[in-house]
Amino acid sequence: MIRDLALQFGQMLIVLMLAPLLTGFVRKVKARLQQRRGASVLQPYRDLWKLLRKDVVLADNASWLFRVSPYLIFAATWTAASLVPTFATGLMFSISADLIAIVALLGSARFVLALAGLDVGTSFGGIGSSREVMIASLAEPALIMVANWRVNTLMSLTPTRFLPGILNATCAPFSFTDVMMILRLRRYETSSSLLAV
Repeated sequence: MIRDLALQFGQMLIVLMLAPLLTGFVRKVKARLQQRRGASVLQPYRDLWKLLRKDVVLADNASWLFRVSPYLIFAATWTAASLVPTFATGLMFSISADLIAIVALLGSARFVLALAGLDVGTSFGGIGSSREVMIASLAEPALIMVANWRVNTLMSLTPTRFLPGILNATCAPFSFTDVMMILRLRRYETSSSLLAV
Protein backbone atom coordinates (compact mmCIF):
# COMPACT_ATOMS: atom_id res chain seq x y z
CA MET A 1 0.00 0.00 0.00
CA ILE A 2 2.70 2.49 0.99
CA ARG A 3 4.88 1.34 -1.91
CA ASP A 4 1.98 1.85 -4.37
CA LEU A 5 1.27 5.29 -2.96
CA ALA A 6 4.95 6.24 -3.18
CA LEU A 7 5.10 4.97 -6.76
CA GLN A 8 2.01 6.98 -7.72
CA PHE A 9 3.29 10.21 -6.17
CA GLY A 10 6.74 9.56 -7.62
CA GLN A 11 5.25 9.40 -11.09
CA MET A 12 3.22 12.54 -10.40
CA LEU A 13 6.40 14.40 -9.41
CA ILE A 14 8.33 13.08 -12.41
CA VAL A 15 5.55 14.19 -14.76
CA LEU A 16 5.52 17.62 -13.11
CA MET A 17 9.29 18.04 -13.25
CA LEU A 18 9.75 16.79 -16.83
CA ALA A 19 6.85 18.68 -18.44
CA PRO A 20 8.88 21.88 -19.07
CA LEU A 21 11.72 19.78 -20.49
CA LEU A 22 9.33 18.20 -22.98
CA THR A 23 8.06 21.66 -23.95
CA GLY A 24 11.64 22.84 -24.47
CA PHE A 25 12.42 19.78 -26.58
CA VAL A 26 9.36 20.33 -28.79
CA ARG A 27 10.31 24.00 -29.26
CA LYS A 28 13.88 23.04 -30.13
CA VAL A 29 12.73 20.48 -32.72
CA LYS A 30 10.33 23.02 -34.26
CA ALA A 31 13.14 25.57 -34.48
CA ARG A 32 15.46 23.04 -36.12
CA LEU A 33 12.78 22.10 -38.64
CA GLN A 34 12.46 25.78 -39.52
CA GLN A 35 16.27 26.01 -39.83
CA ARG A 36 16.60 28.24 -36.78
CA ARG A 37 18.83 27.76 -33.79
CA GLY A 38 16.08 28.06 -31.21
CA ALA A 39 16.24 28.59 -27.47
CA SER A 40 17.79 26.18 -25.04
CA VAL A 41 15.88 23.08 -24.03
CA LEU A 42 15.99 24.41 -20.45
CA GLN A 43 14.37 27.75 -21.37
CA PRO A 44 10.89 26.74 -20.02
CA TYR A 45 12.45 26.19 -16.58
CA ARG A 46 13.90 29.73 -16.69
CA ASP A 47 10.54 31.13 -17.79
CA LEU A 48 8.78 29.36 -14.94
CA TRP A 49 11.30 30.66 -12.43
CA LYS A 50 10.81 34.20 -13.72
CA LEU A 51 7.00 33.91 -13.64
CA LEU A 52 6.96 32.49 -10.11
CA ARG A 53 8.85 35.54 -8.82
CA LYS A 54 6.37 38.05 -10.27
CA ASP A 55 3.68 39.75 -8.21
CA VAL A 56 0.02 38.84 -8.57
CA VAL A 57 -2.01 41.19 -10.77
CA LEU A 58 -5.72 41.26 -9.98
CA ALA A 59 -8.44 43.43 -11.42
CA ASP A 60 -10.54 45.48 -9.03
CA ASN A 61 -13.73 43.64 -9.92
CA ALA A 62 -12.24 40.12 -9.92
CA SER A 63 -14.21 37.61 -7.89
CA TRP A 64 -13.04 34.57 -5.96
CA LEU A 65 -13.33 32.48 -9.15
CA PHE A 66 -10.60 34.49 -10.85
CA ARG A 67 -8.31 34.02 -7.87
CA VAL A 68 -8.94 30.26 -7.58
CA SER A 69 -8.95 29.37 -11.29
CA PRO A 70 -5.16 29.00 -11.77
CA TYR A 71 -5.03 26.45 -8.97
CA LEU A 72 -8.04 24.55 -10.35
CA ILE A 73 -6.58 24.50 -13.87
CA PHE A 74 -3.22 23.30 -12.58
CA ALA A 75 -4.82 20.60 -10.43
CA ALA A 76 -7.03 19.27 -13.25
CA THR A 77 -4.20 19.23 -15.78
CA TRP A 78 -1.73 17.65 -13.36
CA THR A 79 -4.25 15.01 -12.37
CA ALA A 80 -4.97 14.19 -16.02
CA ALA A 81 -1.26 13.93 -16.77
CA SER A 82 -0.59 11.74 -13.76
CA LEU A 83 -3.44 9.35 -14.59
CA VAL A 84 -1.66 8.26 -17.75
CA PRO A 85 0.83 5.54 -16.77
CA THR A 86 3.96 7.18 -18.10
CA PHE A 87 6.78 5.55 -16.14
CA ALA A 88 5.03 2.68 -14.36
CA THR A 89 1.93 0.53 -14.78
CA GLY A 90 -0.56 -0.74 -12.23
CA LEU A 91 -0.58 2.52 -10.32
CA MET A 92 -2.89 3.24 -7.43
CA PHE A 93 -5.09 5.72 -9.30
CA SER A 94 -5.15 3.75 -12.56
CA ILE A 95 -8.45 2.14 -11.57
CA SER A 96 -10.22 5.43 -12.19
CA ALA A 97 -8.09 6.36 -15.19
CA ASP A 98 -9.86 5.87 -18.46
CA LEU A 99 -9.80 8.07 -21.51
CA ILE A 100 -13.17 9.65 -20.75
CA ALA A 101 -11.93 10.77 -17.32
CA ILE A 102 -8.76 12.27 -18.81
CA VAL A 103 -10.70 14.16 -21.50
CA ALA A 104 -13.20 15.32 -18.84
CA LEU A 105 -10.39 16.66 -16.65
CA LEU A 106 -8.83 18.54 -19.56
CA GLY A 107 -12.25 19.84 -20.60
CA SER A 108 -12.99 21.06 -17.09
CA ALA A 109 -9.65 22.90 -17.04
CA ARG A 110 -10.61 24.67 -20.28
CA PHE A 111 -14.04 25.48 -18.85
CA VAL A 112 -12.54 27.06 -15.73
CA LEU A 113 -10.11 29.03 -17.91
CA ALA A 114 -12.99 30.38 -19.99
CA LEU A 115 -14.93 31.29 -16.84
CA ALA A 116 -11.92 33.12 -15.43
CA GLY A 117 -11.60 35.10 -18.66
CA LEU A 118 -15.27 36.08 -18.55
CA ASP A 119 -15.23 36.84 -14.82
CA VAL A 120 -13.46 40.18 -15.03
CA GLY A 121 -15.85 41.48 -17.67
CA THR A 122 -13.38 43.05 -20.10
CA SER A 123 -13.63 42.72 -23.85
CA PHE A 124 -10.24 41.01 -24.10
CA GLY A 125 -11.31 38.43 -21.54
CA GLY A 126 -14.43 37.69 -23.56
CA ILE A 127 -12.45 37.35 -26.78
CA GLY A 128 -9.94 35.01 -25.14
CA SER A 129 -12.69 32.93 -23.56
CA SER A 130 -14.59 32.57 -26.83
CA ARG A 131 -11.38 31.56 -28.60
CA GLU A 132 -10.64 28.93 -25.94
CA VAL A 133 -14.16 27.50 -26.12
CA MET A 134 -14.05 27.41 -29.92
CA ILE A 135 -10.74 25.52 -29.95
CA ALA A 136 -12.10 23.13 -27.33
CA SER A 137 -15.23 22.53 -29.39
CA LEU A 138 -13.08 21.62 -32.39
CA ALA A 139 -10.23 19.71 -30.76
CA GLU A 140 -11.90 17.67 -28.03
CA PRO A 141 -14.52 15.95 -30.24
CA ALA A 142 -11.75 15.12 -32.70
CA LEU A 143 -9.69 13.66 -29.86
CA ILE A 144 -12.65 11.61 -28.67
CA MET A 145 -13.34 10.35 -32.22
CA VAL A 146 -9.73 9.26 -32.76
CA ALA A 147 -9.64 7.68 -29.31
CA ASN A 148 -12.97 5.95 -29.94
CA TRP A 149 -11.64 4.56 -33.19
CA ARG A 150 -8.52 3.24 -31.44
CA VAL A 151 -10.48 1.96 -28.45
CA ASN A 152 -12.85 0.03 -30.68
CA THR A 153 -9.90 -1.95 -31.96
CA LEU A 154 -8.66 -2.69 -28.42
CA MET A 155 -12.05 -2.86 -26.64
CA SER A 156 -10.68 -0.95 -23.65
CA LEU A 157 -10.63 2.62 -22.34
CA THR A 158 -7.75 2.21 -19.91
CA PRO A 159 -4.50 3.98 -20.82
CA THR A 160 -2.41 0.84 -20.35
CA ARG A 161 -4.36 -0.72 -23.21
CA PHE A 162 -4.68 2.56 -25.09
CA LEU A 163 -0.93 3.19 -25.12
CA PRO A 164 0.15 -0.15 -26.56
CA GLY A 165 3.65 -1.40 -27.07
CA ILE A 166 5.18 1.09 -24.66
CA LEU A 167 3.43 0.15 -21.46
CA ASN A 168 1.94 -3.26 -21.96
CA ALA A 169 3.89 -5.83 -23.94
CA THR A 170 0.80 -7.91 -24.70
CA CYS A 171 -0.75 -5.14 -26.82
CA ALA A 172 -0.12 -4.70 -30.50
CA PRO A 173 2.02 -1.60 -31.25
CA PHE A 174 0.65 1.40 -33.09
CA SER A 175 0.31 0.77 -36.78
CA PHE A 176 1.25 3.25 -39.48
CA THR A 177 -2.43 4.19 -39.82
CA ASP A 178 -2.64 5.01 -36.10
CA VAL A 179 0.36 7.33 -36.32
CA MET A 180 -1.08 9.08 -39.39
CA MET A 181 -4.43 9.62 -37.63
CA ILE A 182 -2.68 11.15 -34.61
CA LEU A 183 -0.61 13.42 -36.86
CA ARG A 184 -3.76 14.51 -38.71
CA LEU A 185 -5.39 15.31 -35.37
CA ARG A 186 -2.39 17.45 -34.35
CA ARG A 187 -2.48 19.25 -37.70
CA TYR A 188 -6.24 19.80 -37.26
CA GLU A 189 -5.72 21.28 -33.78
CA THR A 190 -2.96 23.58 -35.06
CA SER A 191 -4.98 24.79 -38.04
CA SER A 192 -8.08 25.36 -35.89
CA SER A 193 -6.06 27.41 -33.40
CA LEU A 194 -4.66 29.51 -36.25
CA LEU A 195 -8.16 30.10 -37.61
CA ALA A 196 -9.35 31.19 -34.17
CA VAL A 197 -6.83 34.04 -33.99
